[in-house]
Amino acid sequence: MKKLFKSLATLFAVVLLVSSFANTSVSAAEQTRNCVPKKIMWGKTELKSGQLGKVTILKETKLYSLKDNKLLAGKTLPAKGEYRVYSFKKAAGAELYGVGGGSYVKKESLIKYETPSKRKLAELKAAACVENEGGFLWKAEKNGNTVYMLGSIHIGIEEYYPLNSKIMNAFNKSQNLVVEANILNVDPYEIQQFIMEKGVYTDGTTIEDHISKELYTKLGAALDEYGMDINKLKQFKPWYMNMLLEGLVPMDPKYNPELGIDYQLLSNAGKKKIIELEGMDFQLNMMANFSDKMQIRLIEDFLKTERSGNEIEPLIKAWRYSDDAAIEKLVFDIPDNSPEYKEYMTEMFDKRNMGMANKIEQYLKAGNKQTYFVVVGAGHYFGDMSVIKLLERKGYKIEKIQ
Repeated sequence: MKKLFKSLATLFAVVLLVSSFANTSVSAAEQTRNCVPKKIMWGKTELKSGQLGKVTILKETKLYSLKDNKLLAGKTLPAKGEYRVYSFKKAAGAELYGVGGGSYVKKESLIKYETPSKRKLAELKAAACVENEGGFLWKAEKNGNTVYMLGSIHIGIEEYYPLNSKIMNAFNKSQNLVVEANILNVDPYEIQQFIMEKGVYTDGTTIEDHISKELYTKLGAALDEYGMDINKLKQFKPWYMNMLLEGLVPMDPKYNPELGIDYQLLSNAGKKKIIELEGMDFQLNMMANFSDKMQIRLIEDFLKTERSGNEIEPLIKAWRYSDDAAIEKLVFDIPDNSPEYKEYMTEMFDKRNMGMANKIEQYLKAGNKQTYFVVVGAGHYFGDMSVIKLLERKGYKIEKIQ
Protein backbone atom coordinates (compact mmCIF):
# COMPACT_ATOMS: atom_id res chain seq x y z
CA MET A 1 0.00 0.00 0.00
CA LYS A 2 2.87 2.28 0.80
CA LYS A 3 4.16 2.23 -2.76
CA LEU A 4 0.69 2.64 -4.19
CA PHE A 5 0.14 5.91 -2.44
CA LYS A 6 3.68 7.06 -3.14
CA SER A 7 2.86 6.75 -6.81
CA LEU A 8 -0.53 8.37 -6.47
CA ALA A 9 1.11 11.35 -4.82
CA THR A 10 3.61 11.52 -7.65
CA LEU A 11 0.74 11.51 -10.11
CA PHE A 12 -0.65 14.58 -8.40
CA ALA A 13 2.65 16.41 -8.52
CA VAL A 14 3.01 16.09 -12.28
CA VAL A 15 -0.61 15.36 -13.20
CA LEU A 16 0.73 11.87 -13.97
CA LEU A 17 -2.53 9.98 -14.23
CA VAL A 18 -1.26 6.61 -15.35
CA SER A 19 -0.74 3.87 -12.76
CA SER A 20 1.13 2.70 -9.66
CA PHE A 21 4.64 1.42 -9.28
CA ALA A 22 5.15 -1.79 -7.35
CA ASN A 23 7.86 -3.89 -8.97
CA THR A 24 11.35 -3.15 -10.26
CA SER A 25 12.21 -6.44 -11.98
CA VAL A 26 13.76 -6.32 -15.47
CA SER A 27 11.37 -7.61 -18.13
CA ALA A 28 12.18 -10.30 -20.66
CA ALA A 29 11.65 -7.76 -23.43
CA GLU A 30 14.44 -5.58 -22.07
CA GLN A 31 16.87 -8.49 -21.91
CA THR A 32 16.47 -9.10 -25.66
CA ARG A 33 17.17 -5.50 -26.68
CA ASN A 34 20.31 -5.32 -28.83
CA CYS A 35 20.03 -2.09 -30.82
CA VAL A 36 22.36 0.74 -29.75
CA PRO A 37 22.19 4.06 -31.66
CA LYS A 38 25.38 5.86 -32.64
CA LYS A 39 26.18 9.00 -30.65
CA ILE A 40 26.18 12.27 -32.61
CA MET A 41 28.20 14.96 -30.85
CA TRP A 42 27.35 18.64 -31.22
CA GLY A 43 30.05 20.66 -29.55
CA LYS A 44 30.48 19.38 -26.00
CA THR A 45 27.11 17.61 -25.84
CA GLU A 46 25.45 14.69 -27.58
CA LEU A 47 22.62 15.64 -29.96
CA LYS A 48 19.43 13.79 -28.96
CA SER A 49 16.08 13.07 -30.59
CA GLY A 50 13.45 15.53 -29.41
CA GLN A 51 16.06 18.23 -28.83
CA LEU A 52 15.23 21.69 -30.24
CA GLY A 53 18.62 23.28 -29.67
CA LYS A 54 21.17 24.04 -26.98
CA VAL A 55 22.21 26.92 -24.75
CA THR A 56 25.80 27.82 -23.97
CA ILE A 57 26.37 29.67 -20.70
CA LEU A 58 28.49 32.76 -21.41
CA LYS A 59 28.47 33.99 -17.81
CA GLU A 60 27.24 32.30 -14.64
CA THR A 61 23.45 32.19 -14.59
CA LYS A 62 20.69 30.62 -12.53
CA LEU A 63 18.74 27.47 -13.30
CA TYR A 64 15.03 27.86 -12.55
CA SER A 65 11.98 25.71 -11.90
CA LEU A 66 8.43 26.89 -12.53
CA LYS A 67 5.68 26.55 -9.92
CA ASP A 68 2.28 28.24 -9.98
CA ASN A 69 3.59 30.52 -12.77
CA LYS A 70 6.44 31.68 -10.52
CA LEU A 71 10.15 31.17 -11.13
CA LEU A 72 12.10 29.49 -8.34
CA ALA A 73 15.88 29.96 -8.53
CA GLY A 74 17.99 26.81 -8.21
CA LYS A 75 21.66 26.08 -8.68
CA THR A 76 24.06 28.35 -10.55
CA LEU A 77 25.22 27.14 -13.95
CA PRO A 78 28.93 27.75 -14.63
CA ALA A 79 30.25 29.61 -17.65
CA LYS A 80 31.04 27.60 -20.81
CA GLY A 81 28.56 24.85 -19.92
CA GLU A 82 26.25 23.53 -22.67
CA TYR A 83 22.71 22.25 -22.08
CA ARG A 84 20.16 20.65 -24.38
CA VAL A 85 16.92 22.57 -24.96
CA TYR A 86 13.68 20.60 -25.32
CA SER A 87 11.08 23.35 -25.18
CA PHE A 88 10.51 27.08 -25.24
CA LYS A 89 7.80 28.91 -23.32
CA LYS A 90 6.79 32.28 -21.96
CA ALA A 91 5.89 32.32 -18.27
CA ALA A 92 6.31 34.48 -15.19
CA GLY A 93 7.13 37.45 -17.41
CA ALA A 94 10.15 35.75 -18.95
CA GLU A 95 11.10 33.74 -22.02
CA LEU A 96 12.38 30.34 -20.92
CA TYR A 97 14.37 27.51 -22.46
CA GLY A 98 13.36 24.10 -21.08
CA VAL A 99 16.51 22.06 -20.43
CA GLY A 100 14.85 18.92 -19.04
CA GLY A 101 13.66 17.68 -15.67
CA GLY A 102 11.30 20.63 -15.27
CA SER A 103 14.25 23.08 -15.26
CA TYR A 104 14.58 26.29 -17.26
CA VAL A 105 17.15 28.88 -18.30
CA LYS A 106 16.09 32.48 -18.92
CA LYS A 107 16.57 33.96 -22.38
CA GLU A 108 19.06 36.74 -21.69
CA SER A 109 22.47 38.07 -22.70
CA LEU A 110 24.23 35.65 -20.34
CA ILE A 111 23.48 32.73 -22.63
CA LYS A 112 23.72 31.82 -26.31
CA TYR A 113 21.00 29.73 -27.98
CA GLU A 114 21.66 27.65 -31.11
CA THR A 115 19.70 25.20 -33.22
CA PRO A 116 21.31 22.18 -34.92
CA SER A 117 22.23 22.52 -38.59
CA LYS A 118 20.46 20.51 -41.28
CA ARG A 119 23.63 18.46 -41.60
CA LYS A 120 23.62 17.58 -37.90
CA LEU A 121 19.95 16.65 -38.02
CA ALA A 122 20.62 14.42 -41.02
CA GLU A 123 23.46 12.72 -39.12
CA LEU A 124 21.15 12.15 -36.16
CA LYS A 125 18.44 10.67 -38.35
CA ALA A 126 20.90 8.37 -40.09
CA ALA A 127 22.29 7.17 -36.76
CA ALA A 128 18.91 6.59 -35.11
CA CYS A 129 18.10 3.15 -33.80
CA VAL A 130 14.59 2.54 -35.09
CA GLU A 131 12.95 -0.36 -33.27
CA ASN A 132 9.53 -1.87 -33.71
CA GLU A 133 8.88 -1.79 -29.98
CA GLY A 134 7.76 0.67 -27.38
CA GLY A 135 4.23 1.62 -26.40
CA PHE A 136 0.76 0.09 -26.41
CA LEU A 137 -1.56 0.69 -29.38
CA TRP A 138 -5.06 -0.59 -30.21
CA LYS A 139 -7.51 0.05 -33.06
CA ALA A 140 -11.32 0.03 -33.36
CA GLU A 141 -13.53 0.76 -36.40
CA LYS A 142 -17.22 1.41 -37.04
CA ASN A 143 -19.24 3.05 -39.84
CA GLY A 144 -16.14 4.39 -41.59
CA ASN A 145 -14.70 5.88 -38.42
CA THR A 146 -11.43 4.68 -36.90
CA VAL A 147 -10.13 5.16 -33.37
CA TYR A 148 -6.52 4.42 -32.46
CA MET A 149 -5.89 4.13 -28.72
CA LEU A 150 -2.36 4.69 -27.43
CA GLY A 151 -1.36 3.91 -23.86
CA SER A 152 0.78 6.83 -22.76
CA ILE A 153 3.20 7.71 -20.03
CA HIS A 154 3.31 11.36 -19.10
CA ILE A 155 7.01 11.48 -18.25
CA GLY A 156 9.53 10.29 -20.83
CA ILE A 157 13.17 9.68 -21.64
CA GLU A 158 15.22 10.51 -24.72
CA GLU A 159 15.42 6.83 -25.66
CA TYR A 160 11.67 6.77 -26.43
CA TYR A 161 12.29 8.72 -29.63
CA PRO A 162 11.73 8.46 -32.48
CA LEU A 163 8.48 6.65 -31.72
CA ASN A 164 8.04 3.42 -33.65
CA SER A 165 6.52 3.52 -37.12
CA LYS A 166 3.26 1.78 -36.13
CA ILE A 167 2.45 4.56 -33.68
CA MET A 168 3.53 7.35 -36.03
CA ASN A 169 1.66 5.93 -39.02
CA ALA A 170 -1.55 5.85 -36.98
CA PHE A 171 -0.89 9.34 -35.64
CA ASN A 172 -0.25 10.75 -39.11
CA LYS A 173 -3.50 9.24 -40.46
CA SER A 174 -5.58 10.91 -37.75
CA GLN A 175 -7.43 14.21 -38.13
CA ASN A 176 -8.12 14.36 -34.38
CA LEU A 177 -5.81 14.08 -31.38
CA VAL A 178 -7.70 13.15 -28.21
CA VAL A 179 -5.96 13.56 -24.83
CA GLU A 180 -6.95 13.43 -21.17
CA ALA A 181 -6.18 17.14 -20.84
CA ASN A 182 -4.43 19.58 -23.15
CA ILE A 183 -1.39 20.23 -21.01
CA LEU A 184 -0.06 22.78 -23.52
CA ASN A 185 -3.10 25.00 -23.01
CA VAL A 186 -3.29 25.35 -19.24
CA ASP A 187 -4.11 28.72 -17.69
CA PRO A 188 -1.98 29.07 -14.50
CA TYR A 189 -4.39 31.72 -13.20
CA GLU A 190 -7.35 29.35 -13.45
CA ILE A 191 -5.43 26.64 -11.59
CA GLN A 192 -4.48 29.16 -8.91
CA GLN A 193 -8.12 30.18 -8.57
CA PHE A 194 -9.18 26.54 -8.28
CA ILE A 195 -6.64 25.91 -5.53
CA MET A 196 -7.83 28.97 -3.62
CA GLU A 197 -11.42 27.75 -3.89
CA LYS A 198 -10.97 24.04 -3.21
CA GLY A 199 -7.48 23.63 -1.80
CA VAL A 200 -7.75 26.07 1.11
CA TYR A 201 -9.76 25.83 4.32
CA THR A 202 -12.36 28.62 4.43
CA ASP A 203 -14.03 27.77 7.74
CA GLY A 204 -11.36 29.26 9.96
CA THR A 205 -9.58 25.94 10.52
CA THR A 206 -6.17 24.80 9.25
CA ILE A 207 -4.65 21.45 8.41
CA GLU A 208 -3.46 21.29 12.02
CA ASP A 209 -7.10 20.86 13.07
CA HIS A 210 -7.68 17.97 10.66
CA ILE A 211 -4.69 15.69 11.20
CA SER A 212 -3.04 14.18 14.26
CA LYS A 213 -0.49 16.14 16.25
CA GLU A 214 2.15 13.55 15.40
CA LEU A 215 1.48 13.80 11.67
CA TYR A 216 1.46 17.60 11.82
CA THR A 217 4.88 17.57 13.49
CA LYS A 218 6.29 15.21 10.86
CA LEU A 219 4.77 17.31 8.08
CA GLY A 220 6.38 20.44 9.48
CA ALA A 221 9.76 18.73 9.65
CA ALA A 222 9.47 17.52 6.05
CA LEU A 223 8.60 20.98 4.79
CA ASP A 224 11.46 22.45 6.78
CA GLU A 225 13.88 20.16 4.94
CA TYR A 226 12.87 21.91 1.74
CA GLY A 227 13.11 25.38 3.25
CA MET A 228 9.34 25.79 3.71
CA ASP A 229 7.56 27.03 6.86
CA ILE A 230 4.43 25.05 7.74
CA ASN A 231 2.97 28.09 9.50
CA LYS A 232 2.76 29.82 6.12
CA LEU A 233 1.16 26.81 4.43
CA LYS A 234 -1.19 25.27 6.98
CA GLN A 235 -4.27 26.81 5.37
CA PHE A 236 -3.95 24.26 2.55
CA LYS A 237 -5.95 21.04 2.56
CA PRO A 238 -4.14 17.66 2.55
CA TRP A 239 -4.63 16.95 -1.18
CA TYR A 240 -2.90 20.15 -2.19
CA MET A 241 -0.33 19.90 0.59
CA ASN A 242 0.65 16.56 -0.89
CA MET A 243 0.96 18.11 -4.36
CA LEU A 244 3.22 20.74 -2.87
CA LEU A 245 5.40 18.15 -1.13
CA GLU A 246 5.78 16.03 -4.24
CA GLY A 247 6.61 19.09 -6.30
CA LEU A 248 9.52 19.83 -3.97
CA VAL A 249 11.16 16.43 -4.48
CA PRO A 250 13.87 16.63 -7.17
CA MET A 251 13.45 14.16 -10.06
CA ASP A 252 16.33 12.53 -11.87
CA PRO A 253 16.92 14.86 -14.89
CA LYS A 254 16.72 11.94 -17.33
CA TYR A 255 12.97 11.72 -16.60
CA ASN A 256 11.40 14.66 -18.38
CA PRO A 257 7.71 15.69 -18.57
CA GLU A 258 8.51 17.44 -21.85
CA LEU A 259 9.50 14.04 -23.27
CA GLY A 260 6.21 12.52 -22.15
CA ILE A 261 4.26 10.87 -24.97
CA ASP A 262 1.22 13.15 -24.80
CA TYR A 263 3.40 16.28 -24.51
CA GLN A 264 5.36 15.33 -27.63
CA LEU A 265 2.28 14.38 -29.66
CA LEU A 266 0.52 17.61 -28.67
CA SER A 267 3.63 19.57 -29.64
CA ASN A 268 3.58 17.92 -33.08
CA ALA A 269 -0.18 17.93 -33.65
CA GLY A 270 0.03 20.47 -36.47
CA LYS A 271 -3.48 21.06 -37.85
CA LYS A 272 -5.09 18.17 -36.01
CA LYS A 273 -8.12 19.04 -33.90
CA ILE A 274 -7.29 18.73 -30.19
CA ILE A 275 -10.06 17.12 -28.11
CA GLU A 276 -10.01 16.71 -24.33
CA LEU A 277 -11.50 13.56 -22.83
CA GLU A 278 -11.54 15.10 -19.36
CA GLY A 279 -9.73 18.39 -19.00
CA MET A 280 -7.63 19.80 -16.18
CA ASP A 281 -10.70 20.95 -14.22
CA PHE A 282 -12.05 17.40 -14.11
CA GLN A 283 -8.75 16.00 -12.89
CA LEU A 284 -8.26 18.66 -10.23
CA ASN A 285 -11.83 18.20 -9.01
CA MET A 286 -11.26 14.47 -8.69
CA MET A 287 -8.27 15.08 -6.44
CA ALA A 288 -10.03 17.74 -4.39
CA ASN A 289 -13.02 15.45 -3.86
CA PHE A 290 -11.06 12.54 -2.42
CA SER A 291 -12.30 11.67 1.06
CA ASP A 292 -10.55 13.22 4.06
CA LYS A 293 -9.09 9.82 4.97
CA MET A 294 -7.72 9.38 1.48
CA GLN A 295 -6.14 12.83 1.46
CA ILE A 296 -4.52 12.26 4.85
CA ARG A 297 -3.28 8.85 3.72
CA LEU A 298 -1.46 10.55 0.85
CA ILE A 299 0.53 12.68 3.27
CA GLU A 300 1.20 9.74 5.59
CA ASP A 301 2.62 7.71 2.74
CA PHE A 302 4.70 10.58 1.44
CA LEU A 303 6.35 10.93 4.84
CA LYS A 304 7.00 7.17 5.07
CA THR A 305 8.57 6.75 1.66
CA GLU A 306 12.24 7.31 0.88
CA ARG A 307 12.82 9.00 -2.46
CA SER A 308 15.76 8.57 -4.80
CA GLY A 309 14.32 10.38 -7.83
CA ASN A 310 14.13 7.08 -9.73
CA GLU A 311 10.80 5.68 -8.49
CA ILE A 312 9.25 5.92 -11.94
CA GLU A 313 11.91 3.70 -13.56
CA PRO A 314 9.81 0.46 -13.62
CA LEU A 315 7.01 2.23 -15.49
CA ILE A 316 9.49 3.85 -17.87
CA LYS A 317 10.88 0.41 -18.72
CA ALA A 318 7.46 -1.21 -19.07
CA TRP A 319 6.44 1.37 -21.70
CA ARG A 320 9.76 1.29 -23.51
CA TYR A 321 9.58 -2.46 -24.04
CA SER A 322 5.81 -2.83 -24.54
CA ASP A 323 5.61 -5.07 -21.48
CA ASP A 324 1.88 -5.72 -20.91
CA ALA A 325 2.50 -8.00 -17.94
CA ALA A 326 4.67 -5.41 -16.22
CA ILE A 327 2.04 -2.68 -16.64
CA GLU A 328 -0.69 -4.92 -15.22
CA LYS A 329 1.50 -5.89 -12.28
CA LEU A 330 2.46 -2.30 -11.56
CA VAL A 331 -1.16 -1.15 -11.58
CA PHE A 332 -3.10 -4.02 -10.04
CA ASP A 333 -0.83 -6.44 -8.18
CA ILE A 334 -1.13 -4.65 -4.83
CA PRO A 335 -3.03 -6.75 -2.25
CA ASP A 336 -4.93 -4.29 -0.09
CA ASN A 337 -8.60 -4.24 0.81
CA SER A 338 -8.56 -0.96 2.70
CA PRO A 339 -11.28 1.61 1.97
CA GLU A 340 -8.61 4.05 0.76
CA TYR A 341 -7.29 1.58 -1.81
CA LYS A 342 -10.80 0.81 -3.06
CA GLU A 343 -11.51 4.53 -3.35
CA TYR A 344 -8.28 5.02 -5.28
CA MET A 345 -9.11 2.28 -7.79
CA THR A 346 -12.71 3.42 -8.19
CA GLU A 347 -11.94 7.10 -8.72
CA MET A 348 -8.62 6.87 -10.56
CA PHE A 349 -9.53 4.01 -12.86
CA ASP A 350 -13.05 2.53 -12.88
CA LYS A 351 -15.11 5.72 -13.11
CA ARG A 352 -12.70 7.44 -15.46
CA ASN A 353 -12.42 4.38 -17.71
CA MET A 354 -16.20 4.26 -18.09
CA GLY A 355 -16.26 7.92 -19.06
CA MET A 356 -13.43 7.45 -21.55
CA ALA A 357 -15.03 4.37 -23.13
CA ASN A 358 -18.34 6.21 -23.56
CA LYS A 359 -16.66 9.11 -25.35
CA ILE A 360 -14.62 6.81 -27.58
CA GLU A 361 -17.87 5.07 -28.53
CA GLN A 362 -19.25 8.46 -29.58
CA TYR A 363 -16.28 8.93 -31.94
CA LEU A 364 -16.89 5.49 -33.46
CA LYS A 365 -20.60 6.21 -33.94
CA ALA A 366 -20.15 9.72 -35.33
CA GLY A 367 -20.30 8.59 -38.95
CA ASN A 368 -18.15 11.51 -40.10
CA LYS A 369 -15.44 9.36 -41.75
CA GLN A 370 -12.86 10.68 -39.31
CA THR A 371 -9.87 9.06 -37.61
CA TYR A 372 -9.21 9.75 -33.93
CA PHE A 373 -5.91 9.18 -32.13
CA VAL A 374 -6.68 8.77 -28.43
CA VAL A 375 -3.82 9.12 -25.94
CA VAL A 376 -4.45 8.25 -22.28
CA GLY A 377 -2.36 6.78 -19.49
CA ALA A 378 -1.36 3.18 -20.21
CA GLY A 379 -2.95 1.94 -16.98
CA HIS A 380 -6.42 2.76 -18.32
CA TYR A 381 -6.12 0.04 -20.98
CA PHE A 382 -5.47 -2.85 -18.61
CA GLY A 383 -7.57 -4.76 -16.10
CA ASP A 384 -11.15 -6.03 -16.02
CA MET A 385 -12.58 -2.49 -16.01
CA SER A 386 -10.20 -1.16 -18.65
CA VAL A 387 -11.25 1.02 -21.58
CA ILE A 388 -10.53 -1.94 -23.88
CA LYS A 389 -12.68 -4.40 -21.90
CA LEU A 390 -15.53 -1.90 -21.61
CA LEU A 391 -15.57 -1.32 -25.37
CA GLU A 392 -15.47 -5.05 -26.05
CA ARG A 393 -18.49 -5.52 -23.78
CA LYS A 394 -20.28 -2.94 -25.90
CA GLY A 395 -19.69 -5.21 -28.90
CA TYR A 396 -16.66 -3.57 -30.49
CA LYS A 397 -13.83 -5.62 -31.92
CA ILE A 398 -10.52 -4.24 -30.68
CA GLU A 399 -7.31 -5.00 -32.56
CA LYS A 400 -3.98 -4.91 -30.71
CA ILE A 401 -1.39 -3.29 -32.98
CA GLN A 402 1.59 -2.64 -30.72
